[in-house]
Amino acid sequence: MFKWIFGTIAGAVLLSFFVSFSVTHLEGSKVLEGNKMVVFIDDKLDALGLGEGGNVLELEDEFLIGFECGSISAGEWEDDNYAERSTDKVIFSAGRLEGETINMWTQKWEFPYRVVTFNYLSNLKNYYVLVHDSDNSDDVLDLANNIPNNMNFQTVGSSDFNPSDFSGQAKYADKFTFVFFGSSDYTVKRIKNSFYGDVKVEIIEVNLNVNTAKIYNNYGDIEDVFYLGDEMLYGLIFSGTGYTCAKDRAMERFRTITQIYNYKVQRLMGKTNDPDCLNLLNEGRRMLNTFLSVNSKSEFYNYFEKIERQNRGLREKSCSTIY
Repeated sequence: MFKWIFGTIAGAVLLSFFVSFSVTHLEGSKVLEGNKMVVFIDDKLDALGLGEGGNVLELEDEFLIGFECGSISAGEWEDDNYAERSTDKVIFSAGRLEGETINMWTQKWEFPYRVVTFNYLSNLKNYYVLVHDSDNSDDVLDLANNIPNNMNFQTVGSSDFNPSDFSGQAKYADKFTFVFFGSSDYTVKRIKNSFYGDVKVEIIEVNLNVNTAKIYNNYGDIEDVFYLGDEMLYGLIFSGTGYTCAKDRAMERFRTITQIYNYKVQRLMGKTNDPDCLNLLNEGRRMLNTFLSVNSKSEFYNYFEKIERQNRGLREKSCSTIY
């Protein structure tokens, strides 16, 4: 009897151990799977960011990938397989992308010197509609022609624009972004009422003349922003309400690179014996110092042009250049 009782208890303990081990192992595998996915994506962004152009990230299975400010995540926050990884990359995207593939486009941002690679990410459930009018149609179509076709965008003239034309696509969409180049008579609520279901809608109104925009989120709240160059304008289009954080990360990198060029110019000044080159480099150094501390859009563009001219003047004098 004692042996039978002992065997029953010992067997139950062993069974409990192996069941517990199996569950822990399975949960650990899920966590490992999520971690492997975020590392895989981060590595892919590293590799593809060396060049410019369109690419596709094949995930080989359905995944929910998040690109929040400064991080890459896989899965839902409450899930066992949720994983998150910080990244130093500048990523413009809709935030959370679900599916087996992620469409990608990379461009180098120069202002005026090369600063960082911009990563634009989307998928087949995120739609972008660029609405132009007669005054800016050429500029908008030029912008659109640079975007790879797999980024799921389309253009339409303002006179032909009707939200109900996109209601069929909206059935399968996670998000619709309407980018009006100029002011718009449409509100987020009005466009959503043209769709079936609860698709997320954002509106962006872009002023190409002054490089500013208004972002209307899914609830109609407004945010005023500016952009520096076409590359950052594309980032605004592909990220919408997530734009400001990604833009601020780009500006952090910009200030770091500007400090490096400032140090480079100081070193060049110590090596030149040509008084004309020394004067030009010294003026360039002062411009870079000021460039580091500007905050307004007009000042950024002002010193962008000044440094560009100064660099050109150094080249014409056969001096060492700023960049």
